[in-house]
Amino acid sequence: MKKNTTKYAVLGLLTIEPLSGYEIKKMIQNSLAYFWSESNGQLYPTLNQLLKENWIVLSDNQSTSKKKSNRYEITEAGRVKLQKWMCQEEEEKSIHRDENLLKLFFGSNISKKECIQRLKNRKKRLQEKLKEYQAIENKLRKDSTSPHFIYWLLTVNCGVCGVQAAINWCRNSIITLEKAQRDEISK
Repeated sequence: MKKNTTKYAVLGLLTIEPLSGYEIKKMIQNSLAYFWSESNGQLYPTLNQLLKENWIVLSDNQSTSKKKSNRYEITEAGRVKLQKWMCQEEEEKSIHRDENLLKLFFGSNISKKECIQRLKNRKKRLQEKLKEYQAIENKLRKDSTSPHFIYWLLTVNCGVCGVQAAINWCRNSIITLEKAQRDEISK
């Protein structure tokens, strides 16, 4: 049976503050999406399921916007379920799909020059992603009073370290392919 982790992502977000469905969707896009993928089509059915299970309730704390929207708040039962899920030891399941790496795996079908260029392009994109993560890290450090701060900082630091490792991998791969290209020419 497939476990619905979307509900735990929603419960986790609701531990920060009561949120509307729209606000949850924006928070997913602006924070969780860096490391966790959620389908927009899954959000509202999940909210309805959580309401039925009494893990969340409609909040008395209404939206500050002019348009009235439902805001959801985690219940004590929801908090217990979230904590229980967080403490479970399970094998990490992460499906990694990287089309550029797949293309590199079959790189012998195109020129080394083209593979090198693809790696240079990837390295450039990764350097931009690194700047983005560093900006998030700087923004977090400016508001370090939140009880969530240290955990958010650890999460973004994982992104920084991963991107730095990928940049180093690109650099080394380019060097390896350039050497192989030179060796071919000298033969």
